[in-house]
Amino acid sequence: MRVDADLREMRGVPEGQLVDWVSRRFPDGTPPQWWLSIFESLEVSATPFRDVAPDRRSEDLNLAAEAILLAVKPGGVRPAIGAYWMLRIAALALRIDPPVSGLPQILTPDGSAEWALQQIPLTHERAIAESETRRDEYLNAGEGFYAPVGGEVTLASEVAFSGLQDVELILSALAWVCSHVKDERIECEIRAWLEIQGDL
Repeated sequence: MRVDADLREMRGVPEGQLVDWVSRRFPDGTPPQWWLSIFESLEVSATPFRDVAPDRRSEDLNLAAEAILLAVKPGGVRPAIGAYWMLRIAALALRIDPPVSGLPQILTPDGSAEWALQQIPLTHERAIAESETRRDEYLNAGEGFYAPVGGEVTLASEVAFSGLQDVELILSALAWVCSHVKDERIECEIRAWLEIQGDL
């Protein structure tokens, strides 16, 4: 995949028209690996440790947010992975000094956290119940908990617990922006999730 060339082209696509460009680039559907490569490339480009013009940094952060939203919509990337990356990019933006102006609401601590919370696929109760089931299965199955699938060793219950794994992924990233969230409602919801994180 020609990620570098694609990224150069994407930077020239007018805002709001990225969906058309991606559809032309991948008429049969966009590979999730391509999206992840794009996210990583934009993260590296916008990092505060690189000497980048402020306008370019702002454009790349905006493009990252647009790409993440687009990647999740058609189902190319799981919502939890999109949430993880949105929080990661929002946390990156917090480290840039002077602050980047003109960022979309979804890249603020409040905006990224609120969107990420909406991507959590389970309730608190369901997450705890699934975690207890996974723990019991692990204790009872011993080495049988790991089973060869398609030539690779994976968790025997990996598919069944994908929702729980998504919860854990999002919670691991929410901590990066939690202390910067200003909206009390969003902060309370984050803290309620983080309080049960140790039980998962």
